[in-house]
Amino acid sequence: MSLKRWAVATVGAFVVFFVAGYAIHHVWLGGFYKANPGWWRPEADMQRLMPLMTIGQLLLAALLTVVYSRGYERGKGGLGQGLRFGVLMGLLFGVPNSLMHYVVYPYPMSLILNWFIGGLAEMTAAGTVIGALYKPET
Repeated sequence: MSLKRWAVATVGAFVVFFVAGYAIHHVWLGGFYKANPGWWRPEADMQRLMPLMTIGQLLLAALLTVVYSRGYERGKGGLGQGLRFGVLMGLLFGVPNSLMHYVVYPYPMSLILNWFIGGLAEMTAAGTVIGALYKPET
């Protein structure tokens, strides 16, 4: 695996996570979060801890790119493989986490479903970007 190819795809996926995270949690679900402030850390605490979120997103992007590169099938288009990979990873992360969150936390099912839908879309987009950017060694 080429370090340069891995890095380019990792950065692409990280950008997707950053943009999608903002769209999902500030634009789409921001009103719900503000209406239920007792369920979340205060905004100042979240801002102080944001570097940990950024590190987590970067690690996720890097590890997804490694997994994608190991399963890349030569002779098939990267874009389609990335889309398939993103959907599968979204389901892998989303289905079990959604069920576990619903059991453990007192959140309404509507929030859990919104997180699942947003996460699936985010992971699908990240996988597609990885597939478009990762070019295997020839």
